[in-house]
Amino acid sequence: MREGFHEPEAFARISLAAHELFGYDNVMAGWGDLLTEAQAHGSRWKFPERDFYPRIEQYAVQAPGDVDRLRPVDPMEDQFWSVPLRAAARMKERVGSEVAVVGSITSPFFTASELRGFENMLMDLFNDPTAMVRIVETTLESSKRYADRAAEAGLDAVLIDDSSATGQLVAPETAQTYDIAFLAPLVAYMAERGLRTIVHNDAMMPYLDLQAGVRPSCLHFNNDYVDLVATFEQFRGRLCVMAGINHQELIFQRSAEEVEGAVRGTIERYGRGPGLIVAPGCEIPFRSPLENIVRLREACERHGRY
Repeated sequence: MREGFHEPEAFARISLAAHELFGYDNVMAGWGDLLTEAQAHGSRWKFPERDFYPRIEQYAVQAPGDVDRLRPVDPMEDQFWSVPLRAAARMKERVGSEVAVVGSITSPFFTASELRGFENMLMDLFNDPTAMVRIVETTLESSKRYADRAAEAGLDAVLIDDSSATGQLVAPETAQTYDIAFLAPLVAYMAERGLRTIVHNDAMMPYLDLQAGVRPSCLHFNNDYVDLVATFEQFRGRLCVMAGINHQELIFQRSAEEVEGAVRGTIERYGRGPGLIVAPGCEIPFRSPLENIVRLREACERHGRY
């Protein structure tokens, strides 16, 4: 994994190996890591001794003066943020005619939280909201530059992790003002660049209605954290939904038969008609049973035809 953070070819090999093993209909040029964009803006990270994702060592914004030093970042000029994009170009060349190649970034608000620290950021919303807006404005501009580079690489879509839009963390008014208000122009900009967008929110109490309002191509959530029938009724015919099979418990800890049952139940609840994608709820945990990962795809093929 650590090699994949540094070398585009290693990153591409990792993603393509997953495609060859499991046969899903896309390859993703992005990590489950949530710090890549933040480190490009000045947050310091460190790699643990074992082969896991890096962890935060120091946030970029420690004091008010640090906000003045923030500048938008071109991802291709950053050692680490450029790696998935360079890998994406390789994957597009090798399998782009067979499957979708999908990019991945954190939303402007989510990235801002990793520049300041979430608790500090929440305090700033009360004590210095102007500074918080300036941080998110900077990360939005960087995200647009990512969109430019993703379009140049020929990506088919970009997953935007906006799991910060949740009632677990902020009130809906706060989410609208500081999160959704900056997500909307990013989604619109990506659409102008020919990129489909998947807004991802695997949090409990997700503000899916607010996120749907920015008109992404698709909305991705964890089935176990929403009223699934009501969510399908709300968005069916209006927006493509990516219904997430619980990755932390079901795919990771249960049987292949239970995974198939969850897929079948999801498809039955949605009913006939277009607009449904079935996927894991988020990144599948390390050491999940391989048969569960394969069964998810097989179950989609078996029960998703009519």
